[in-house]
Amino acid sequence: MPAQRRTRQSNRPHRDWVKGERKRQRNVDADDERVGTGHEAMRPREIAIASQTAEGVGGEVIQVRSGQYHVQLRDSGTTLVCRTKRGITTDNSNTTLVAIGDHVRVRPTNDTEGMILHVAERATWLGRKGAGQRSTEQVIAANADLLLCIVAADRPDFRRTIIDRFIVAALLGKLHPVIVVNKIDTANPEIREILADEVAVYPTLGYPVLHLSAESGEGMELLQELIAKNRSTAVLAGQSGVGKSTLMNRLIGGELRRTAEVRHNDRRGVHTTVDSVLHLLPTGGRLIDTPGIREFGIWDLQPEELDGYFTEFLEHLRNCRYLPCTHTHEPNCAVRNAVESGMIDPGRYASYLSIFDSLR
Repeated sequence: MPAQRRTRQSNRPHRDWVKGERKRQRNVDADDERVGTGHEAMRPREIAIASQTAEGVGGEVIQVRSGQYHVQLRDSGTTLVCRTKRGITTDNSNTTLVAIGDHVRVRPTNDTEGMILHVAERATWLGRKGAGQRSTEQVIAANADLLLCIVAADRPDFRRTIIDRFIVAALLGKLHPVIVVNKIDTANPEIREILADEVAVYPTLGYPVLHLSAESGEGMELLQELIAKNRSTAVLAGQSGVGKSTLMNRLIGGELRRTAEVRHNDRRGVHTTVDSVLHLLPTGGRLIDTPGIREFGIWDLQPEELDGYFTEFLEHLRNCRYLPCTHTHEPNCAVRNAVESGMIDPGRYASYLSIFDSLR
């Protein structure tokens, strides 16, 4: 039998997460003869998983809209409007075929158009569970460095759960999460203090928090410096109405993104961004803007794996009485004891319970 190719699931790093002395079990074992069957075997025949570099010229996908991909060629800097070739190959399994930020090889068909022949393996990615799909990850952006989790200070339904979902997705995709509280100019001193207290736990976990206003410009310098550092590529992600388009326009120094008013009753927005675009920033670095997200389901994560993505849980896991432990109801659970003693933030634990329940 020929050697089977490892899937994305088998390549996920363990990060040495253990409960007692039991290592975490991967969803797919690379040595399992079933790899390459099931959903993988159902992949359309015109799409192949291939590790060999295809013919054509190298480029990067800088815009995605309605099945068209704008690819900037690596050598010439020329941008071609491309579609996917029948028989296209990819180094990414069980996932969106082409995403913003992907490194691809294309065959030009004329001076302005081309066909994508091959998609290279993604170093990092932001993915979520596709609507109505269980076998395919919807990749929102690829090959970025930072995930900017945008929330709005004027939303009455401000919930940390969406931040924690983004953090888990960032860690799954090897991105570094940054929490951005936008529209801080709309908050009075009392609300600002409440918001600061709500997100105070994240810097202690290694996740920076920025309070800013894309409308007034307050705090924007810190965000610009963060993205410019090491010439990073950042992904903007957040629900509709949190001000992503205004933030993008402020960063790029123009009105390239259309903005819209939010509903006054609940401060929710409408979708004004329908495509994904990668922009060079005048202050350094690059930014990927994506459509607003109403729901963010985590893909390819078992409930019993979730505690490994809450970093403050790790030092307590091996002390749970029962292994494995879900940290939801078991007696003498070290994580729950840490929450009660104040060693683990109660809000983060509430997020864990919410996400855990959604994964079951």
